[in-house]
Amino acid sequence: MRHGLSKLAWFGAVAMAAVFAGWTHRDSLSQFDLPASGSDRESTPSILVQEGGGLLTRGGRSAGSRSNQRNHYATLRAYREAIGEQWKATVQILDAERQLALGTIVRSDGWITTKSTEVPDTPVDVRLHDGTRASGKVRVRRPDLDLALVKIERSDLPAIRWNIDAEVPLGGWLASADARSLPLALGVVSVRNRTIQQEGAVLGIQLSTRHDAPFVASVVTGSGADNAGIREGDIIKELDGKPMETQRQALDYLRSVSAGERIRIVVERNGNDVAMQAQMMDLSRALLDPTEMEVNGRVSARSTGFRDVIQHDTVLAPCDCGGPLIDVDGNAVGINIARAGRVCSYALPARVVASSVEEMLVSAAKTSEIGSNLDLVKQEDGTTVQVFKPSTDNR
Repeated sequence: MRHGLSKLAWFGAVAMAAVFAGWTHRDSLSQFDLPASGSDRESTPSILVQEGGGLLTRGGRSAGSRSNQRNHYATLRAYREAIGEQWKATVQILDAERQLALGTIVRSDGWITTKSTEVPDTPVDVRLHDGTRASGKVRVRRPDLDLALVKIERSDLPAIRWNIDAEVPLGGWLASADARSLPLALGVVSVRNRTIQQEGAVLGIQLSTRHDAPFVASVVTGSGADNAGIREGDIIKELDGKPMETQRQALDYLRSVSAGERIRIVVERNGNDVAMQAQMMDLSRALLDPTEMEVNGRVSARSTGFRDVIQHDTVLAPCDCGGPLIDVDGNAVGINIARAGRVCSYALPARVVASSVEEMLVSAAKTSEIGSNLDLVKQEDGTTVQVFKPSTDNR
């Protein structure tokens, strides 16, 4: 590493000075919970959970928790020199003025990678580091990695420079880049790279055992069901246009949906039909508890099922995922892919992202003349990517 030891020591000293100067009290809740096992999930078949909620400021940052003083302005400013110009490859992906995710420019001709389950198939606005905007649309998805490629019609963009050989040591400092020169947040590598087992997707309701119909007995606070507006006493009538007459039908259908997918729901409420949309999520059992959800704030709808991740303790919102992760020497070592808990975020390593993006670009090139809107392309390693045919108004 390029004088990495001295930088690491210096930034560590700056961060610790900020901690002790600004806040000497440690939170009593300093641990994160691992996802529940499959057997535990099987034991509670009637509980279906989705996206967590919390008090968030504009941009999705947690407003209710006392974030580490490592994210004090002075500390972030000290780290700005280390990340160099890499932050310019970070973009905001927006729906009107609402940030859906961050993205990372991977090709100077307008290709951007981001977190797939946070970005819809419909066109989005992409805000670049200089404040200009461009219309973009997802062209390729890689479901196993939760990656998507968005294309905008721009050239000469500042693409990220991956360092696939850089290794961040346990306890090493990392900066999550933002679409501005100041880092979004700082964190520390928590454990060595590991596999995160896939959890089953859930919605956020408990069905009554006293009814044959899918009668909602309770709604998990902050869940997708809660966010969508499902209430106690609602009766689920349709899921994605399919009639639901029994609990078993509803449960079977919901179990067929993957984490991060959005479903259309029609419920009967006081004799009237009410339509809404909710997002499925792979929450751990610990986050089903309302208190846990309030303390943790929002977590990503898709936060499990990754073969190889860097786990770090940066406090991120789900809409902050998709941007690059930079070490103390300015190396782009990965992209943030999920927030899984209060002090638990996951990033895909640069070597995984770089190789996967190249495969996705090849798949997009092979199917550029396909007549259908969506084509499934199987890679040599057996994984599948979803490739969308560009429409004539979005080439």
